[in-house]
Amino acid sequence: MIRAVIFDFDGVLVESNDIKTRAFSALFRPFPEHHDAMMAYHHTHVSASRVVKIDHFVSSCLGRPDDDALRASLEAEFSRLTVDLVSDCPAVAGAEALLSNISGRIPLYLASVTPQADLDSILARRDLRRYFRDGYGCPPWTKPDAVRDVLGREGVLPREAVLIGDSEGDRRAAAEVGVGFIARDSGLPWVEPAPRLHADLNHLADTLLPLLP
Repeated sequence: MIRAVIFDFDGVLVESNDIKTRAFSALFRPFPEHHDAMMAYHHTHVSASRVVKIDHFVSSCLGRPDDDALRASLEAEFSRLTVDLVSDCPAVAGAEALLSNISGRIPLYLASVTPQADLDSILARRDLRRYFRDGYGCPPWTKPDAVRDVLGREGVLPREAVLIGDSEGDRRAAAEVGVGFIARDSGLPWVEPAPRLHADLNHLADTLLPLLP
């Protein structure tokens, strides 16, 4: 029986993946000689945080590994481009119904690659914070470390927890820690063999609910 559920955010609870992709494109547009390479990097490393992608751009593409001011400027611009849009974008079908149904039955957590401050702001503006015991952003947390922290806080074994995600990176994080994994199909690619995919959270609820107390 599952005793803790950890949700990814983008692409699992909200339809925000395209927002992030458009924001990266806008961010790198002033650097046309690197734009296409960075968009390819973004798609290849879709589960990585913006911090990792921007660091790769500054260090590897521009050859300016010590330029912390540029990193900070790009990260601030990415937040400006995304926070309002993610706060207002559509929820994944069935998301709030599922959260409302199970939040009183089992501890729920969030583990996202969105930085903590932006994640907290978005959750507050969408009135989602009430469903979760905590939300982990990156930075400061990696997704595997966030999952490990949940296990410790709740005193549960890995086999008693499940991560719900929409990317190969989410599946790798679950496998690294040893928790179960349930996949939402947000359109992101998978390494074969792909997991069983759920079109939305109405569909995913049929898999999750029988596992819960």
